[in-house]
Amino acid sequence: MKNILILILVVISSSLYGQLTNGGIILEYPLSQGAVPETGIVYYTNILEEHPQNTNALLKRSALYRTLGKKIEAEADMTLAQLINPYSSLYVSQDKRNSLFSKRSYGYSTDDEESNNLFPKNYLLEDEYKRVLFSGNITPESKLLMESTIKSISEGNHIAARQILETITDLDMHNALYYDLQGVLYIEEQEFEKAVKMFTYAIAIDDHFTIAYHNRALAYKFLEDYTASEKDFITALTQRADIAKIKFSKAKMLELKGDKDGARYFYETAIESSDDYPEARLNYSTFLKAAGEYTKAMIELNNLIEDHPNENNHYYVRGGLYFIYGEYTNAVKDFDKYLEANTDDHDVLFYRGLSLVLSGQSSRGCEDINNSIGSGHTEHADLYLYMCN
Repeated sequence: MKNILILILVVISSSLYGQLTNGGIILEYPLSQGAVPETGIVYYTNILEEHPQNTNALLKRSALYRTLGKKIEAEADMTLAQLINPYSSLYVSQDKRNSLFSKRSYGYSTDDEESNNLFPKNYLLEDEYKRVLFSGNITPESKLLMESTIKSISEGNHIAARQILETITDLDMHNALYYDLQGVLYIEEQEFEKAVKMFTYAIAIDDHFTIAYHNRALAYKFLEDYTASEKDFITALTQRADIAKIKFSKAKMLELKGDKDGARYFYETAIESSDDYPEARLNYSTFLKAAGEYTKAMIELNNLIEDHPNENNHYYVRGGLYFIYGEYTNAVKDFDKYLEANTDDHDVLFYRGLSLVLSGQSSRGCEDINNSIGSGHTEHADLYLYMCN
């Protein structure tokens, strides 16, 4: 009876003196004067049923769970609070906040990339390959084989590319492009030291082969030899300052290195050097987001999606930014668009479910969360235990 009276008094005082939060009103449930943690948990649970995005209530309930030794429930509340409001310095650093919805392995991630596409149209300027291909003595048959190799790599068929290269005769192997293509395949196979050797052979044959410098710089980047990588990027840009792809690749290397000012400069110059470079524009947007420049990142993403409305991956990134802003309805719309073409992405399915729950659509949201966990999603899976049961 005493606890019930205390709860009534707390509710009355909360209505008079409560503070506005990002999800409702409330908060200080006293643990003095005979109150017990269980009653406080009921109190904050009632708040969260009406205002599920109230991070203050989640943090308070987390603390009460912890006093009862309920570590799983406490950590779940803390995790959800961080997901809802990643800005808060109460529980997470700036770097940690900005890591939410980081770049993913769609060819745009900072650590890119086992699948680094070295042959995107218009970014590596085909004339550079043609110059090397038609230099020196090489049979017409081998020229066709190397062109077929480039086509196979562009299509992601690396096994076919390797098989084609193996048919080139010993006489025609003394061509810079032959070794460059071998190096590209070694990069795809994550044999980075072997890739460096192949690109070095190519450069020894033709020291004006700009793309071989670019590709060796990538191999050095994957080996985390940023000094050697930057040296090759400088040589490549000295020879061909007009190739946007080189600037984009250097920007990603500098971001990995931790040179944020340099990365920003080269992302911007890569975009300026091309009529339209969606990969660079998307990476620049996520770079801005990682720097905490959320408004500018959103502007860049809106412009990118306006120019490329059918590129589903862009919606994933903007949906993540909407989630961080707490605009869950817009996040759901973007996640819907992304999942149209990526139905097996259980991670995004989980966050769509979480966005639905936080926007008041618990039934559909819990269905998404349940399906995502059943498909293999593991991170924050414990949230399902108390959100949807």
